[in-house]
Amino acid sequence: MANVATATGIILVAGTITFANEWYQTKKINWRVPLATIFAALIFDGIAHVNDHAATGLAIMALLVAMMTRFNGKSVAGTLADTFNGKQAPRRQPQRAA
Repeated sequence: MANVATATGIILVAGTITFANEWYQTKKINWRVPLATIFAALIFDGIAHVNDHAATGLAIMALLVAMMTRFNGKSVAGTLADTFNGKQAPRRQPQRAA
């Protein structure tokens, strides 16, 4: 199997997080995110061939941005924090017909 640069893997994770968070928060699939993620991963793979440390640093910054990007007022970091603090909205019980 081919070696994948660390930066490329981090960018793929960041893109996946962005795609999943937008889908979860807005209930709409945005196919531009996976496409942009693939292009960004290719670019970061090229940068990693020139300077691996710089590419990894930039990829970590992109991952942090992906964790903080808000959709409908909620980011991944905020959702995780609310989950672990017990602040998630309780699930509604199904209504019984009278």
